[in-house]
Amino acid sequence: MKIRLAEIPEDGRQFTFTRESGELNTALKDLLPAVPYKVDLTIRPLGNAYEMEGKVVTSLSELCSLCGWDLNLPLNRTFREVLVEEEETDRETHHVHGNQSVDFLSEGSSSTYKDGVFDAGEFVHELVAISEPMYPSCGDPDCEHLEEANAKRAELEAEFNKADVDEKTNPFAKLAGLKVEDTKSTNKKH
Repeated sequence: MKIRLAEIPEDGRQFTFTRESGELNTALKDLLPAVPYKVDLTIRPLGNAYEMEGKVVTSLSELCSLCGWDLNLPLNRTFREVLVEEEETDRETHHVHGNQSVDFLSEGSSSTYKDGVFDAGEFVHELVAISEPMYPSCGDPDCEHLEEANAKRAELEAEFNKADVDEKTNPFAKLAGLKVEDTKSTNKKH
């Protein structure tokens, strides 16, 4: 969803995107293939930049990193950004000073837009992607199904160990049932 920033009035404009409205479905198809989502976004002019704030509400389908159970982790993330124009810099020159209008952002966050157009789909996609936990867990702080998963792991390990022992005891045990024909008596000499 591309937003033309020149069309934003002085008092700002509010946007709401959902799975039903469909504007961000293509941008979010790899992260949120079928779950509902709601994105509220407000953009206001701020000098030669734009202030953007909003909220993303959805759930992420994950696997617990400890037990492997399916999870639906709620995502309720607010954001506040300043949108600044991405300037093409000449590679031959060196700029000593940054954009003076957004120097107050030393503790804040900013995003860029190009040619007066902001890509809301790309922004929301990246926001959801960085919100995914590296090691999701079905419990906080402990995994709810860890005992059951550990019992299953122990059972599988015991089966593998038993299979290894059976094969290691007598490696020629499988050959005992084979019969070898005497090839000397069946071959005729020329």
